[in-house]
Amino acid sequence: MASVAGIASYLDAALLVSAGIALAIWSDHFGINPWWTGVISTSLTLSVAIGALVGGRLSDKFGRVRVFNIDILLVAIGSILIAFFNNMVMLLVGLVIAGLASGADLPTSLAVITERVSPERHGKVITVTEMFWILGILLSQALGFVTSEMGMMGTRVLFIWIAVIALLNWGVRAFSPKFHQIEHELYEQNAHKNMDAQATQKVSVKAIFASKKYYVPLISVTGFYLFWNIPANTWGSFVNYFLVTINGRSQSYSTALGFFANLAAIAVLFFIYMRLADTKYRYFMMHTGIFLCILSFVVSGIFGGTSWIIFSAAYFIYSACNNLHGESVYKIWTQSFYPPDMRASVTGVSIAIVRILTAICSVFTPMIMNYSPDLLMWLLVASLLICWAFAGSTIKLVKKYNISDPGIKGSGAKENGAA
Repeated sequence: MASVAGIASYLDAALLVSAGIALAIWSDHFGINPWWTGVISTSLTLSVAIGALVGGRLSDKFGRVRVFNIDILLVAIGSILIAFFNNMVMLLVGLVIAGLASGADLPTSLAVITERVSPERHGKVITVTEMFWILGILLSQALGFVTSEMGMMGTRVLFIWIAVIALLNWGVRAFSPKFHQIEHELYEQNAHKNMDAQATQKVSVKAIFASKKYYVPLISVTGFYLFWNIPANTWGSFVNYFLVTINGRSQSYSTALGFFANLAAIAVLFFIYMRLADTKYRYFMMHTGIFLCILSFVVSGIFGGTSWIIFSAAYFIYSACNNLHGESVYKIWTQSFYPPDMRASVTGVSIAIVRILTAICSVFTPMIMNYSPDLLMWLLVASLLICWAFAGSTIKLVKKYNISDPGIKGSGAKENGAA
């Protein structure tokens, strides 16, 4: 169940990274300037944001599984349009369709998963979706490396692959009786475990924004995710552009660096984070990860963002440590503060805010890269410092509202090991 649902995270990452890999090729093919390069990237990021906002609410209103299944088919359609576009308009239409559908699937799939596993295993199961997210990066970078000398044909291969994965997943979701049986059984087994006193109360969308108990955590968790996501999106979308255009490296080198850096990331996620996510070490890992990511950008800022050797080392460290904090913790928090029937809606609002603001940043990122790579590094340092501050405030809220959390002593959850 977690694997099938995790495809939503895979497709989100694959779309963003494949677009990032293709960006330099598209820019050269169309002969566009840095401003239009940012617009292309932003159209996908903004579409994911709008999709999350609308899709989360639709899934809570009309059925999470129903929306869950429709989304994936639309991702396939959008990816096919991107693969076979012959002009800028068709490219942008494909990016918008794929982005909207992928965004809608994120809060929906997360709510579906957490309804079907016990709270003691939320951290571990959510980590599976993160592994699929990294897998989306890895496979896209591997395909990008293999097709790096193929030009526009290489970009078509990237998006045809995404369409194939989406269609296969849609087929399982829509037509597999075994999958439907497992989905139903898991819901019946765990639904009552996810229903606490707070969850049995009916809470409207309006109440979420009227009650301090709900909107303060929303602000804090969203702030944490936003300032983590700005650096993550910067390198997810523009690392190839940065290395090729700014540092003068080849497309093959930049794609290979991204592949091996994210190979280290998935190893850290599997061998460290997944094993400790539901233990007392959850926030120790988070603080360690933020510190090391900040350190990587500080070193690159001090010794020169234009030095491809120093940047490559800094990027490798950042990629390996980035999943000790950030989206994994964010996903756990979004499922902790709100009743089950509101989780997809609230998560959709949060993701939408983050992706819209990130999209705005993406418009200016190529221009900042061209103006001063060192300035970019220090801006990313500032972003992660703010992320760290929001992390601290969210942990205080977890304590204040007595939310069961294995990372906090006395919260009522298991402290000495995963469930």
